[in-house]
Amino acid sequence: MTGAVLEFRTMFIRNFILDWSGTMVDDLPPVFLTTNHVFQTCGLPPLTMEEFRQHFCLPVRRFYEKRIPHVPQIELERIFLAEYRLHQDKIEPLPHTEQFLRYCVQEGMPVFVASSVDGATYHHQMRRFGWEKFIRQPYIGIEDKTQKIHHILEENRLNPDETLFVGDMEHDIAAGKAGGVHTCAVLSGYNHAEHLRALHPDLVCDHLGELLSHLAKREVTCG
Repeated sequence: MTGAVLEFRTMFIRNFILDWSGTMVDDLPPVFLTTNHVFQTCGLPPLTMEEFRQHFCLPVRRFYEKRIPHVPQIELERIFLAEYRLHQDKIEPLPHTEQFLRYCVQEGMPVFVASSVDGATYHHQMRRFGWEKFIRQPYIGIEDKTQKIHHILEENRLNPDETLFVGDMEHDIAAGKAGGVHTCAVLSGYNHAEHLRALHPDLVCDHLGELLSHLAKREVTCG
């Protein structure tokens, strides 16, 4: 970790792009339960939590295509969302998220959200948590972040050298690298640490609180 922080000190960060699930909110349990509901509805045996974390990936279409290729994606989404709405009010913010968002607003650093979560779920949770005022612009319902990252950077005129993509999944780190921005993997969500480290993000943190600590100590230069 020390080496990563020392290397990161040479970077100047003005903008943050945050993943949603597993980075800002703890929705792993309801997503796990709902995914098993989809599997059982389609005649597949349920996964253990360990199996789910090992194999779940984005874009989510690829995850299902490997296991249920005969069921159209639109039907899988219908089954998933109908069940997920029964569990979504159990979702809670991950520790340190609001503190991190408040710090960014205080320091004048815009925060963007890039997530595959559907719009209804995202806006429902944002109203519950009262975070709308902290987010400059949300990009939600994204199928492939490695493609969407370019649109986000161009639409908001973000300098990649001054932008940090923070996420808990391999797809997030791949998206950041595809856009030429700096990357931070957090270990608060879906993918295991060894999978994230294998992609060589610029920084690995246990959670947003640790990243905030680096920012506050100016171990990551910000402006």
